Amino acid sequence: MLGQAALYAQEEGYFIEYDEGRAKFIQRLTWEKTEYALYYEVQIHVLDNGYREHSEYSTEDDLLLVSLPPGKYRYSVTPFNLLKERGEPSVWKEFEVLPAYQPVIYSFTPDVFYLDRIADRELRISGEGLLEESEIYLKGSAGSLYPDRVIIADDNRSATLIFDDMKLVPDDYDIYIKNPGGLSTQSGTFVVGYRKPLDFFLKLAYTPMLPVYRKIAEVENRDVSFAGMTFSFEVISSKRGDINGGLELASSVNYFNTGFLYNAFDLNIVLQKRFDRGRMAVSFRFGVGGAAVSGSGTSANDDIAMKLNTGVEYMVRLYKVFYFETGVDFNIDIASNYCDFIKPRLGIVWQF
Repeated sequence: MLGQAALYAQEEGYFIEYDEGRAKFIQRLTWEKTEYALYYEVQIHVLDNGYREHSEYSTEDDLLLVSLPPGKYRYSVTPFNLLKERGEPSVWKEFEVLPAYQPVIYSFTPDVFYLDRIADRELRISGEGLLEESEIYLKGSAGSLYPDRVIIADDNRSATLIFDDMKLVPDDYDIYIKNPGGLSTQSGTFVVGYRKPLDFFLKLAYTPMLPVYRKIAEVENRDVSFAGMTFSFEVISSKRGDINGGLELASSVNYFNTGFLYNAFDLNIVLQKRFDRGRMAVSFRFGVGGAAVSGSGTSANDDIAMKLNTGVEYMVRLYKVFYFETGVDFNIDIASNYCDFIKPRLGIVWQF
């Protein structure tokens, strides 16, 4: 006998077959075998102002494969024994066939997210069959990227995917769309990468020099230079990471009120930590340099000084590619002929 507990819905209630590229949904109706059953008679009714007969099948298996149009249905199974005698039919089991839509991608824009460029991470897709229930994401060789938000147009012909910039991973991706029912499509290639491997920074900063005396008896000049400028050029890796490394070339000039000039040239290693999608950064630098000292009124006339450099700097974006920087450098005289200096800095930075 087939009772109420004998009918159950299988986990995979349907599957898709493709015929010349066209999808065909096959529903799978299942039931438990009945002992000594020779075959089964399956009646299917469709809901249309009440249930009415739709179709009837006979099978020796404990499942039936059918392809039904969207609608609400019910089915009942009646076993026949070895003597072809009719057994007790099962209770009616209701199920629903939902409409399925084939998604299509016509175009998308942009075709690349540059991680070293500040921009809204919005991917706009044009196509058909784009639903609120659609699963849309980027599928790459190393994994998938899922948008934080998907906006579907009322006509189901366009979608906007909004991504979290900090979750983007460089790779080549296909745009993948899967609709309820299992119909899917994909299109590529969409790239997440870098516009250039290196970032370049031009800096102009006000840099006064404040002496730090190691041994006052050895110092012949205790002047402070409030007139000083530094021009520097930095090359730093553009790739995202905990720390970005690079090099700095810097040239500075300071004028002392006793009438001599201090012209310095520095080569530094720079370690930079970026925050908030590159809107802010903290840099630490260290390296070596030389200074040409010239002037009158002091024993430091037409001389060369060798020094070690170290410093820290904070940058914050003002507008697009322009930054404000502030920081402090420390110059250590190697030959001990001159005092050491602290150099506060305030400047403007152009990134290109």
